[in-house]
Amino acid sequence: MLHTFALPILEAAYDLSSTDREAVKHIARAAARVVPRGSVVAAWFGADAQLDLRTLHFERAPEHHVRGVLEWQRVTPVESRRRLLSLPPQVIRNHGAAHGDDARSPAEVRAPARTLFPLCALGNTGRGGGLHLAFGDPELGAWPDRRIQPFAAIARHLAVAWRIRTGLHADRAPAIAGELRVDGTAAHLAPDSSAPTAREALRRAVIARERARSQRRSAGGSELWPALIAGRWSLLDAFTASGRRYIVAYENPAAATEPRVLRPHERAVLEHALEGRAGKWIALEMDLSESSVARTLCTALRRIGAADLAALAGARTALFEALDGVVTDDALAVARVAPVRRPLARLSGAERDVAMRLLGGMRGAAIACERGTSPRTVANQITSIYHKLGISSRRELMAQLT
Repeated sequence: MLHTFALPILEAAYDLSSTDREAVKHIARAAARVVPRGSVVAAWFGADAQLDLRTLHFERAPEHHVRGVLEWQRVTPVESRRRLLSLPPQVIRNHGAAHGDDARSPAEVRAPARTLFPLCALGNTGRGGGLHLAFGDPELGAWPDRRIQPFAAIARHLAVAWRIRTGLHADRAPAIAGELRVDGTAAHLAPDSSAPTAREALRRAVIARERARSQRRSAGGSELWPALIAGRWSLLDAFTASGRRYIVAYENPAAATEPRVLRPHERAVLEHALEGRAGKWIALEMDLSESSVARTLCTALRRIGAADLAALAGARTALFEALDGVVTDDALAVARVAPVRRPLARLSGAERDVAMRLLGGMRGAAIACERGTSPRTVANQITSIYHKLGISSRRELMAQLT
């Protein structure tokens, strides 16, 4: 099902740990796996309707396609590009004649597009810019509507992901112009590695909100777990800071929830896993193979937006409140999850700290680095934690403490 195959594109788009340049590259590469033939290009247009040359990436593109994009950028009037960027997020098929969805794009844009890219997903942000994903397989222009519909969902998600990313970097300096080589790589561009990633900016916003509200905390909030299961909301980030765990979610586009909806068997496998059931137990209970359980669990986590089960610790009962202070038109919500103390009373102070970091999704090597100890020490502490709590895996730890 193409909606499932589209999940890697959504994962790349909402991965706030990457820079803008890396995000566009990962989106293009994920799209190249969805459509295995023809060239693929992902391009970010700024609010000035100019391509940001730092975030333009080609996959499987022959030289004439690269030259064609560069020539299109050179000769297409800025006003025509602005009209294209003013369209709502959508997918456009570039047919041989101007009709249907093709007729919505300016004539100056259609002519080269028919030759270069029969199918384009326009993730326009509504702020004058947008992230576009174009496919060069000639067969795509003739696909029936039912096969095109997932690309329309991808376009809407690209728009949301890019609005969130740019909203978190609202105070960032504008893009720097540069030169693009014919192979699609950029030259003479100022490095952006010193800029914080969108994930770092998001976490700073969450902590700033926490400090501002420490004296006037609301007792309200909404459980989002049913909305996560139904695909209306998805997980954006989960992290631990100062002994507290935070979960951030975003609202999916209303007309593009299909890629995120959990199927009944996916929900059943996920619920069993969150209860600490082993894969073998789930396989016997649901009359599936263990490999099928593993694949189903992986798909369920990807639909929700979680990297692993640890990212969902506390999500089922957490109360989410609106995340203020982020310049985005999209709904963001954050939950502050207090750690469960009673089972941890059996552990030493160091073991409690390691356990909370495990729940935050950290691996042993990362915990050792943060605590200034050796990986072997952390491994011994994890073994001791499991022994004292009568468990044998991180999954069971999460089920017992959340």
